[in-house]
Amino acid sequence: MTREEAQVAALVRDRLGVEPRAVLPLAGGEVGHVFRVDTDGGAYAVKFVRARPEPAFADEPVDDRVYGSRWSNLEPAYDLLKANGIAVPTLRATGAVADRGLSYAILDYLDGDPDDGSSPWAACVGRVLGRMHGVTRPYWGWVGMSPSDAMSWSAGFAASFHGWQARAKDHLPPRLAQAVEQRCRPLLTGLGEPTRFVFSHTDGFQGVLKKADGWSLLGVIDIEDHQFTDQRFVLAGFELSRVFYGQPVDPAFWKAYAAVTPVDPSYEDSKPLFQAFYLLVWTWVFRDRPGLRDPAIAQLERVAG
Repeated sequence: MTREEAQVAALVRDRLGVEPRAVLPLAGGEVGHVFRVDTDGGAYAVKFVRARPEPAFADEPVDDRVYGSRWSNLEPAYDLLKANGIAVPTLRATGAVADRGLSYAILDYLDGDPDDGSSPWAACVGRVLGRMHGVTRPYWGWVGMSPSDAMSWSAGFAASFHGWQARAKDHLPPRLAQAVEQRCRPLLTGLGEPTRFVFSHTDGFQGVLKKADGWSLLGVIDIEDHQFTDQRFVLAGFELSRVFYGQPVDPAFWKAYAAVTPVDPSYEDSKPLFQAFYLLVWTWVFRDRPGLRDPAIAQLERVAG
């Protein structure tokens, strides 16, 4: 067991009063790390993120509100999921490891099955996402925000879009940067303001599914990244994430989703704008990782026409 894994084991032992048998790293990156901890009483997921001071809602950078994360949103989003009967792993403990500059959450580990690309899988995701998007409110933002904290979605999105355009510009062929501007300028102007904002992960969907007699949701993950946002934005993100990895959205998804929550009639028209936004972000984030940056640029070329 590495030093880091031993520290994870000690944290679980201290907070939950159980003895770890094994610690397995699951994921890691710039934002945080996730470990699986097995005990005689069950398995847990331990998630770490960098601890940082959070600004007041009114002072929060617009990029963070449009497509970012806010750790203090974890418990309000968790409570909202529970209150609406949406499956979620039990949150066992939260806190901070001050000497390492980290915040953490300990949740039940969800032992799901990988996506098999089938129509039943797509229909399950459609039902789950449609149900989540049925949880709405009339203003944009994090769960704990009040109406007085709200700002215009169309103005906030436009400001963030222009910011990511500027950051990504030096990493794009000049003709593509110009094509994005020409394609998206009129769509930004006509974006409009939703009357209701849906509760969703800002990538569209993050959850663990299980295949038994049929597909079902074990629980929603990356809980802190869920907020009330534009339905069109997150549907475009979900569709893009499937296409980006060579798995176009199965029609069964749309049928199951629409049976629960109607799709905004302007979705298809606005989709290029929202997908261009994601791809500009990815171009910048992956700027030093050509294996991901170059496919993002290629997809942006298709979106920009």
